[in-house]
Amino acid sequence: MNRIKVALIGCGFFGKQLADSFHKANAELVGFTDLNLSLANQLADKFSVNAYADAEELLEKTAPDLVLIATYNYAHKEPAVTALQYGAHIFIETPFTIRQQECLEIMRLAEEKKRTVFVGHLLRTLPGVMKAKQFINENLLGKITVARANRQRWIDSSSDKNWWKNNVNLTGGKLFNEIHELDLLCWLLGGVSSVYAQATNRAHPDNLENHDIIQLLLQFDSGVFASLEMGTAYRLHEWGISIHGELGALVINFFNSTMTLTLANGQRQQFNLYDEFEADLSLRENGKSIQKYNEINALVPLWLSRATEIEAKTVLEHLTGNKTSVLTVQPMDAVTVADAARISMAEKRQINL
Repeated sequence: MNRIKVALIGCGFFGKQLADSFHKANAELVGFTDLNLSLANQLADKFSVNAYADAEELLEKTAPDLVLIATYNYAHKEPAVTALQYGAHIFIETPFTIRQQECLEIMRLAEEKKRTVFVGHLLRTLPGVMKAKQFINENLLGKITVARANRQRWIDSSSDKNWWKNNVNLTGGKLFNEIHELDLLCWLLGGVSSVYAQATNRAHPDNLENHDIIQLLLQFDSGVFASLEMGTAYRLHEWGISIHGELGALVINFFNSTMTLTLANGQRQQFNLYDEFEADLSLRENGKSIQKYNEINALVPLWLSRATEIEAKTVLEHLTGNKTSVLTVQPMDAVTVADAARISMAEKRQINL
C-alpha cells in the first residue's frame, strides 16, 4: 500500500512536533511552508524534501493526500480552504478556528470535495480517555447528572510581550487556545443547548485582554448541567474532568495521569491515561511545571510527543480505511460553544445554541 503523502503549513513549535509524529507513523512527508521560511527550510533539510514559499506552491508541486495546518489560531481558514480546493484531506491543529462561521464554511467545502477534516483534539485519543468514553457509551454511570472540567494553574506574566499567545487577536483568547477540556465535555456528553460565561483578569495587569479567569455554565441537550473553569490565576493547580451519574462517577485526572471509575455499589477501577509508564510519568511531572511553548527549540515533553504520535496514527488509519478516527467526530462543537461563550461574556447573558 502506498504511504500517505503529507505536507505541513506552519513549522513552529507544534508544527515541528506534528512532522515528527506523522513521520514516525510512516507517513511520507513531501514538503513544508511557513511565513518564516527558515523554519520550513530546517524541517525540509531534516526530512530531505523541499520547502516552499507559500501554500499554493507547496500544494501544486507536492500534491499531498493530507495537509497539516499548524498556523496561528486565527489563520486556519485560508490554508484549510486552499488545501481542500487542491483535493487534500486536512488536519487542523486546535482550535479548529476561532469563529463558528469559519468552521461551517470549511466543513461545507470538505463535504463538497468529499474530503475529511481532522481536528487535533489529541486528548480524546489517549487510551484512558477512550476508556472513559467507552464506559459512558456502555451506560455504566446510568443517567448522567452533572459534570465539571477545569484547567487551573498559576503562570507568571510572560517576559516576551510579543509572544503570539499573548495576543488575543491571534489566539482568540485562552478559551480557544486551550480548548481541549471544553472539547472533551462536548465529545463525552453530546450537544450543548445553552451557555453562560464570565471572564476577567485578576493577576496579570500587563495583559488585561487575556483573561486569567474563565467560567462557563453549560446545559446539554440531554439535560446534564456542567461547568468549566480555567485560567492562570490559581495558586492551587487542578486539571481534569469529573462526570457523575445515578450509578457511579468517573474522574479523568491529568495531573496524576489516571482515569478512575467508581460505581455506587462500591466497585472501583483505575486506569492510566497511557499504555506506557514513561508517558504517564512524564505527564505527572510536567503537570507541576510550566511548558515553554514560546521557545521554538524547547524539548517536547514525552507525554505530549506520545499524544501526537497516537493522534497521527489514528489519522493515517482513518485514511487507509482501517479505523475511523475520533478526530473526525463533532469537530466543531467546542468552537461553537466557545463562540457563544464569547458573546455571553460580552453581553452578560445566557446564550442558547
